Amino acid sequence: MAPGQGGQQQFRYTQTPSKVLHVRNLPWECTEEELVALCEPFGRIVNTMCNVGANKNQAFVEFVDLNQAISMVSYYASSSEPAQVRGKTVYIQYSNRQEITNNKSSGDVPGNVLLVTIEGVEAGDVSIDVIHS
Repeated sequence: MAPGQGGQQQFRYTQTPSKVLHVRNLPWECTEEELVALCEPFGRIVNTMCNVGANKNQAFVEFVDLNQAISMVSYYASSSEPAQVRGKTVYIQYSNRQEITNNKSSGDVPGNVLLVTIEGVEAGDVSIDVIHS
């Protein structure tokens, strides 16, 4: 793998491979269909998370298999043509995530995260045991 020379690197080569890819510099509010169209030639996509980031121009794509994600990154790393959506060059790298967890699951599945805000007490005065009781 050749290191990027000048300008913005299209790939982060030092990243540990993951079946989840991070795609950035997408056209504003890229649709899931556009994202899938870019990625599906490389394998089966099991989940996506579109329009993330402050400018809503990033996304995550999860392939069913690690080798499919590696295939996509390798293809664009060696291609003279950059990955594009709506004629705009997009940048692909491995995500730190190993899977995408978002609200695509059934509404019947309870979550396991609770956000609690307690005002008017010192931080050390409240423990997990106090919250639990």
